[in-house]
Amino acid sequence: MALVFLANPAPADEAGSSALDALLSQLTQSPSEAEAEQIGEEIWAIFFDSGSPTVDLLLQRGISAEKQGMTDLASDFFGDVVEFAPQFAEGYNRRAGLEFKRGKYDAALEDLNKALELQPRHFGALTGLGLVLERLGAEAAAYQAYSDALAINPFEQTAKAGAARLASAVKGRSL
Repeated sequence: MALVFLANPAPADEAGSSALDALLSQLTQSPSEAEAEQIGEEIWAIFFDSGSPTVDLLLQRGISAEKQGMTDLASDFFGDVVEFAPQFAEGYNRRAGLEFKRGKYDAALEDLNKALELQPRHFGALTGLGLVLERLGAEAAAYQAYSDALAINPFEQTAKAGAARLASAVKGRSL
């Protein structure tokens, strides 16, 4: 019997593409708030599935460490996620969120750009991009990132709030 090891399992960004397509389509068809919440949870489950139980565990440990205020430990876990699964968008997205909280906006932008390169429909990463750009004073670009997130998930609350906050500031400006 031959054993086969996968060095880089296919992340859910690729493997769950048809399921993701269907769920994202449902989000834009005006579901109820309750339905949208359920669909959102299913989408996040796809985003959180790296295809590797080890990487998934590292991601969860990083999230737990971050919630407990252990930012250095969380950074180590997210760094490991990115190292072991460089095609997994959520690893970059989570690390970007941590860098944003630390005030390291250039690092956050770099990770968000990588996450969006890997998964262009990651509305969480687009929302994060809006937050970073807004913090940097790039209001028009932040508004566009929030709008892009809302085009994918019209129920994304942080993107809604950001777009509303910036709408009057960018009104009349060329995006």
